[in-house]
Amino acid sequence: MSQEDVLKILKSLGGEATLKEISAEAKRKYPKRTLYHYVGLRLRRLRKWGTVDNSNGKWRITNL
Repeated sequence: MSQEDVLKILKSLGGEATLKEISAEAKRKYPKRTLYHYVGLRLRRLRKWGTVDNSNGKWRITNL
């Protein structure tokens, strides 16, 4: 579920954002959850599945 939440956050940020931006949005959107602590892990898992990619410090949605 949390990978899906991170992907939704990335979509809401226009499909491209830094880890810091995604984490801040996760903290704002889900203040009672600790998701923002694990955003990097979730993004790396999504990259492994080919859903997102990282270049120049920006995470981008590659496949939906």
